[in-house]
Amino acid sequence: MSKQVISFVADGNYLNHAKSYIVNCKRQGQWPGDFCMISPENCDNKDIEQRGIYVLHVPTGEWSFLVKFHAFTPYFHKWDQVLCTDLDMIVQGNLQRVFDELSPKNPEHIFGIREDGDTLSALKRWDEKHEDHKEAYTDLEATYPYITKERMFNAAFLFYTPRSIPPKTKDELYAIHEKYKTINPSNADQMILNLHLFSRLREASKNCTCFFGSDYPENRVASEFRGWDGTEVPAILHYTRWHAPWIVKCICDDGNEMGGYRNHRLGRLCHELYAENLAAFETEFPLR
Repeated sequence: MSKQVISFVADGNYLNHAKSYIVNCKRQGQWPGDFCMISPENCDNKDIEQRGIYVLHVPTGEWSFLVKFHAFTPYFHKWDQVLCTDLDMIVQGNLQRVFDELSPKNPEHIFGIREDGDTLSALKRWDEKHEDHKEAYTDLEATYPYITKERMFNAAFLFYTPRSIPPKTKDELYAIHEKYKTINPSNADQMILNLHLFSRLREASKNCTCFFGSDYPENRVASEFRGWDGTEVPAILHYTRWHAPWIVKCICDDGNEMGGYRNHRLGRLCHELYAENLAAFETEFPLR
C-alpha cells in the first residue's frame, strides 16, 4: 500500500472513463501509487478491486452530484495525501512531482484550480430562477462575504492531507447544501465546497494543473491575473465535460481544431489516447 492515492468518482456509466484515466496516470503520468474509486454500493466492482484498486462504496441513496463530499471522510486516513480529480482530465506529465510539490506545504491547505469568476456568479448562472431567490442570496452574501470578492475554485482537482480534514466535514457540506438547495438546483458540489472550505483553499501552481486551453501553445503566456509566468509545464489538464477526452472531435470547416481536440504536449489526439489507454486497462492492471 502506498502513502499517497489518486481518487475519483465513477459509477457504471463512467467506469470506462475511470479505466482509461488510471492507465493514463500510470503510463503518461508514471504514477506508482494507489488508486481509489468512489462508487455507489449497487455497482459490482469486484473486478476493479481484484486488480488492486481501492473502492469506497457509497450508499445508493447518497449518490448524486454531491458524492465527492465523501472524499473528505476518515476512510481516506489510510493515506498521507490524496489527489481527488474528475475524469475529464489528461495526465501529460509525471504525477509524483505534483505530490512532491504540494505535500511539503501547509497540510491545512487544500489545493485546487482557480477559475476566473466568483462563487456567487456561478450559483446564479446555474440558478435560472435566481431573481426569485433574492432573500436566499442576501443571506448567502452576509454569511460568506468573500463569494463576490474572490475567484472561485474548481472542484476537478483537490489535493489535501486527509487527517487535516475534520471528521464532520462531509456532513457539514451536505447541511450547507440543504440550507441553500433552492439556489443550487443542479446539486453542484463545487459551489458548496467553496462556501465551506474557502479559507483552506489555495491555488495549485500551473506546473501541477490548469484548464486545457491555457496550455495550448498560443496561450502559454505570462498572466499577472492568474499568477503565471508562461513557462510552466502542467502535469494534468482539465478538459471539462464539454471537451472530455472520450468525446470524438474533429477539424472544423475553417481548418481549426475543435476545443480539446489535441494534447499538444503529448502530440496526441485526445480521443485516440483515451481509447488506447482504455484498451490497455487489463494489461496494466491484471487480476491479482
